[in-house]
Amino acid sequence: TVNLAPADLPKESGRFDLPIALGLLAADGQLDAARLAAHEFAGELSLAGELRPVRGALALALALRRGGSARTLVLPADSARAAAQVGGLDVRAATTLTQVVAALLPGDAAVPLPAAAPAPRAPVPPGPDLRDVKGQAAAKRAVEIAAAGAHSLLLVGPPGTGKSMLAQRLPGLLPALGDDEALASAALASLTTAGAAAAAPGRRPVRAPHHTASAVALVGGGSPPRPGEISLAHGGVLFLDELPEFARAALEA
Repeated sequence: TVNLAPADLPKESGRFDLPIALGLLAADGQLDAARLAAHEFAGELSLAGELRPVRGALALALALRRGGSARTLVLPADSARAAAQVGGLDVRAATTLTQVVAALLPGDAAVPLPAAAPAPRAPVPPGPDLRDVKGQAAAKRAVEIAAAGAHSLLLVGPPGTGKSMLAQRLPGLLPALGDDEALASAALASLTTAGAAAAAPGRRPVRAPHHTASAVALVGGGSPPRPGEISLAHGGVLFLDELPEFARAALEA
């Protein structure tokens, strides 16, 4: 019997599989429990003992660094590559439960896990540029002021006057994300179903939800809770096209 206390705190996903398996081995005397204390583990286990990636590895690594912990983070290989983007942490990659157990054996019998290396960042392709827009001097000036001061902006006008075209070029006026900002943005994206692939490193996020989006889709929530469009646009642009078409409950939220 495995008890995940406190019972009133919801637990979800398979990331507890690896810690539970190691805890059982330590309780059975096959591993030294003291050696587990210097590590943080997360990973989903297949029936064959293979480690599968988990959602939110980057957020987990950021929380570990923010907490000032010196523990080694052990993750499945794909998740370890994402977590290795966080500097100042010892991140180790494993592919099977057997490999993790071998690394925790005492003395010379231990086979160290390889250190995880972050995946190389691809160059960010340029997006739409404001110089492409001819005319609309007043609207372009408003977009520039909004970008410079991080202001909200409301574009009003008949169809075909360039409102969406101007809004799509707003991110091009913003500076590239710094390292900490890029990690925070990617960590939020890693908590979604699409995962970290949803965010391009270095590019400010641009979210344009459809006007049928619900309040939960915008502000986050659900069971289990997931970040909404507002959170996923953190540090970037949230573009609500056809604003009056959104449900009143969503706009109120």
